[in-house]
Amino acid sequence: MPTGDIMKLKDFRWSTGVFLILSPLGAAAALAWYFYYDAFQWQTVTWAVFMAFATGMGITVGYHRLFSHKSYEAAAPIRWLLTFFGAGALEKSVIEWSHDHRNHHRFVDTDQDPYSINKGFFHAHIGWLFVKRGTNGRAKVDINQVKDLWADPFIRFQHNYYTAFGLFVCFLFPGLVALAWGDFWGGVLIAGLVRVVVVHHGTFCINSICHSIGQQPYSSRHTARDSWISALFTFGEGYHNYHHEYPADYRNGIRAWQYDPSKWMIWTLSKLGLASNLIRMPDEKILESKLEMKASRVDSAHRSGLEANMEEFSRVASELKQTRKAYMKARKEKAPATADLEKTLKRNRKALLAAYKSQKSRIRMAGRSAVSAA
Repeated sequence: MPTGDIMKLKDFRWSTGVFLILSPLGAAAALAWYFYYDAFQWQTVTWAVFMAFATGMGITVGYHRLFSHKSYEAAAPIRWLLTFFGAGALEKSVIEWSHDHRNHHRFVDTDQDPYSINKGFFHAHIGWLFVKRGTNGRAKVDINQVKDLWADPFIRFQHNYYTAFGLFVCFLFPGLVALAWGDFWGGVLIAGLVRVVVVHHGTFCINSICHSIGQQPYSSRHTARDSWISALFTFGEGYHNYHHEYPADYRNGIRAWQYDPSKWMIWTLSKLGLASNLIRMPDEKILESKLEMKASRVDSAHRSGLEANMEEFSRVASELKQTRKAYMKARKEKAPATADLEKTLKRNRKALLAAYKSQKSRIRMAGRSAVSAA
């Protein structure tokens, strides 16, 4: 809700609100019953973990990075699987989810941001889902904003029949599978109810925790923050400051060691020929953002000389960009110069990293001088 507004009872979205309030209570009761009677079956627990993984990936790899941001392209079977399992997360259809998320990026931290952290932690986490569309600043779905998705027949089908579709994948499907070892209700309650509550609040934490706790190494123009802890239970979505600065990148955790199973899944699919055109932001843009953020933390009185040194970084970055462009063209045309350009590209990348480290060192020294002067 916009700051100062109070949600009216007539604007409360009863179906969503009641489910989101009661489902954690039901999940807690189910767990208590299973623990008390020692009724767990290892097959059901394993199946619940798989369903958490599949529906979580349906959101991060599918709803988020593929459908909302188009950060890569996927083969039809992968799109179908992500649409199917994403529905089981009970976070609405691909159409609704992507519509809200695109508005979140477009209007981040404003009253038009559907889950703006500036409206409060609770609102960003879950409260925004309690209001009807068209009230309290939550926009109705505009198909014109998701025309690319509406053109997909399976996504359109999922949207038109979402209630039945979502409930089937969330509860009945895991129950039917668990019938194979005689535990239908375990499938419904453990792999269904308990699992969906866990997945829900993992997703919700991205909108609340990742906009209030963590670091901002790439930009302070928005509230998004990087948190490796959040990444652990959000399938890698915790590197949120980077994501908001470069939402088209298929990665959130861009370093090899950063925990981002969603990027590993997309990369693996690409190696299997099931995904293509993975978008990666150029190294020079990423490093430039980091340098600008580091420099912004040094007071203006101690920034002398940093601008001139930044010009050297920009020069090296420009050379890298030109070489990359020539290399991509030569590789596409299978030109003889491809091998030489590849070697030049590697040298340019080393030069860029050296220029980055040099400028970072100067910024660090300027920061120390500022502290000493204080």
